[in-house]
Amino acid sequence: MTEWWDLIVVGAGPGGASTTYHAARAGLKVLLLDRQTFPRDKACGDGLMPHAAEEVTLMGLGDWLDEPHHGVFTDFSFHTQTAFLRDSVPPSLHGPRGYVVRREETDLKLLERARSTGAQFHSDTRATKLLRSPAGRVTGLEAVIDGETRRYEAPLVVVADGVGGFAGDGMKAHQNAVARRQYFRGVDGPNKRDLHIFITEDMNEHGAGYGWVFYFGDGTANVGAGVSTRALARTGRNLKDYFDRFLEEPRLAGWLEEAVPESPAKSWSLKMGMWGARRHAQGVMMVGDAGSMIHPISGEGVGYAMESGRLAAAWAHQAHTLKDFSAGVLSGYEKQLRRQRAREHVSGHAMVSLMPSLSIMEPLFKACEKDPAARRAIVESFTGDAPVYNLLKHPRTLASAARQAIRPHLKRATNGGSRG
Repeated sequence: MTEWWDLIVVGAGPGGASTTYHAARAGLKVLLLDRQTFPRDKACGDGLMPHAAEEVTLMGLGDWLDEPHHGVFTDFSFHTQTAFLRDSVPPSLHGPRGYVVRREETDLKLLERARSTGAQFHSDTRATKLLRSPAGRVTGLEAVIDGETRRYEAPLVVVADGVGGFAGDGMKAHQNAVARRQYFRGVDGPNKRDLHIFITEDMNEHGAGYGWVFYFGDGTANVGAGVSTRALARTGRNLKDYFDRFLEEPRLAGWLEEAVPESPAKSWSLKMGMWGARRHAQGVMMVGDAGSMIHPISGEGVGYAMESGRLAAAWAHQAHTLKDFSAGVLSGYEKQLRRQRAREHVSGHAMVSLMPSLSIMEPLFKACEKDPAARRAIVESFTGDAPVYNLLKHPRTLASAARQAIRPHLKRATNGGSRG
């Protein structure tokens, strides 16, 4: 039997739930599919930046965010090899705080909210292929449920299955980072209303990466580490090795001395930075991780997934109004997304990709200890509130960092000359 819908959404994570919620609220008949049953765990850093919290609030869940077992952060602490930078959440329209909420809970709550609109949800359903007319127009998709193949008709499909394989040919980009996290109880670190970021030599000597400690409100913490796939290729090491060495870092080891692991560590892969992905075609839009909407510096993706889902829902409604599901109409989604996010994502991706290692940033981190405005620019580039090149607005700090960077080389050259 074939069923007909205005819109089919593949993947019920934050991007898919957001798309479903906003599209159904706009009056579209929406079918949401996921290959798993909820609740289900999803490996993640669990941090919700202020812009992500705003998207959650737009779905009517602001009060839920403030439940006491969730973590709240108002500051960032950056622990680098040579510097310590602490600053508050950048002032913006998104609000003065972010949250730390387990993805298992977040995804279930967003899904429940999406279903409250009257949208239909099918779990344990694996989308297998797009259906097209003889002329090439999308007409729906095939999916497998309980071993049975079913056909669902729709002129428009939104793909929100992350790194899954549905409709990825020629559209999805390859993963360029990996991360691993573990939950601990009793982490004895300071400033539990901070997001703690560790930029260690081990993770940045041959690429880019960072470790983290994000506190919940119930006495537990998400402890994790992420590195670029380039670092893995250059060193021949695996992610587990990087993660285990991070747990042994002297500063962190002291915090974990009395801590108890709550569950085994879990890993996942990411494609960050918007670069290399196509987010629209005739009858198709890609949102969230499926469209590489992960910040290239912080690795945060929930807020961008929800934002892209909200925009995709608006363009789905527009396409139905025009009765035109062409790539030309849906390119409006891509253009709007780029206007809002490309500067931050592309500049961050360029920085991470072009630098041989993030360790060369150490002089800048040290110089920012004495420059509050430049320190704020570092935080804004991490949260996605500003592009990395805003650091160029602080020439004195950049000049100081440059002097620190070349001083060891000049000293070696001077010593070599005097010996000669």
